[in-house]
Amino acid sequence: MNKKNKTTAGILFSCIFTSVMYAQNSSPYSYFGIGGFNNVDDARNIALGNTGIALEAPDYINSKNQASMTDLSSRNVVFNVSGILKYNTISSNLGSDNRLNSNFTNFSAVLRISRKAFIGISMQPTTSSDYKISSTIPIEGTVSEYPVTYEGSGGLSKWGISLAYKINDNWSLGGKVNNNFGTIYRKETISTTTEVEINRSVRYTGFSYNLGTQYKKEFGDNFKLTLGGIVNFGSKLVSKREVSYTEDKDYTNTVTSGLSSRDSSLPFEMGAGVGILAKEKYRMTFDFRQSNWDKVKNTETSEQYYRQNVYGLGLEILPAKKRFEKLSEAFVYRFGVNYDTGYYKINKVKIDKLEFTAGLGIPLNRVNLNVSYGYGIHGLQQNVSIKENYHMLSISMNVLDTWFKKKYID
Repeated sequence: MNKKNKTTAGILFSCIFTSVMYAQNSSPYSYFGIGGFNNVDDARNIALGNTGIALEAPDYINSKNQASMTDLSSRNVVFNVSGILKYNTISSNLGSDNRLNSNFTNFSAVLRISRKAFIGISMQPTTSSDYKISSTIPIEGTVSEYPVTYEGSGGLSKWGISLAYKINDNWSLGGKVNNNFGTIYRKETISTTTEVEINRSVRYTGFSYNLGTQYKKEFGDNFKLTLGGIVNFGSKLVSKREVSYTEDKDYTNTVTSGLSSRDSSLPFEMGAGVGILAKEKYRMTFDFRQSNWDKVKNTETSEQYYRQNVYGLGLEILPAKKRFEKLSEAFVYRFGVNYDTGYYKINKVKIDKLEFTAGLGIPLNRVNLNVSYGYGIHGLQQNVSIKENYHMLSISMNVLDTWFKKKYID
């Protein structure tokens, strides 16, 4: 690896490790379960309605399907760094609140190790818990209530190693092993004649495994079909809980206990995708994913889980020209919509989500810059207690390079 390659890699690694890897959702819904799930995909995927199971990836890293790594071009190395800026408006019958937050959401790299084999690494903040909720609890035997405040932070992150193999020009397979880890902190403050503070921290660790495949077929010069499928196997999470009770910031009692893996887990998930490229200019993508949350139990909070379905639809408009006189002629335009049924009920009400997205792809020599904007509504049901409207700006940078190239002397 030459000096330039080392410098590039060093900058990317330092960007990640000097940032906090727990993305901040700033959502009251991140109180439930293991926190709110973060969107850690490339801005291209997000702009296309969070699709990508059947999306080709010759110049970026598509984390939706590991089999897509085999599309990597002759520049045999790609680095990806992504970040997000999110503005939330949270409203309820008690009023509204606005929150702004940002963070890195993804670091990944892919390397071609032979003509047909590819390897990748990634680090992503999977979930985050970031909220402060004020409420009351009744006093037993009276009509009075105590004020109580719930606060939370932390989340889960994951390291991943991916492998992909190109069976032939049309068919590819991929797989990934993830190490999930992290701690979720919850604080409950009850104000009575004294102030009681209850702190809970739960440390999670566990491995998960993903498989993916893509199949491509051309029909003439103006139509190309791509089919994709993924399976994410359920993961048992080993948990360790520590609870401390503090009264008037004086007396503290700490209890440490283990949680059964049956009560802490990630669900089995499967998905399918279709991609259509017409006239080498218009690309449409459709994804469907289903997660079996109804098979998962979590004893830390009181929500009810149900089976989750996610639908995504995207449109990409490619440049009309192969040669460009100015940068704007090389722009790629993207649009998408995504609907998520959610996976838990609060007071017997499903918490679903609808998101509209648009984005731009900007090629800059050996760097591809992807930008997307999204507007979403979290909690679409009429009788939902808390509704979130958010604006989201996602930016990702993919750096393409060539390593281990032989030098020839005439």
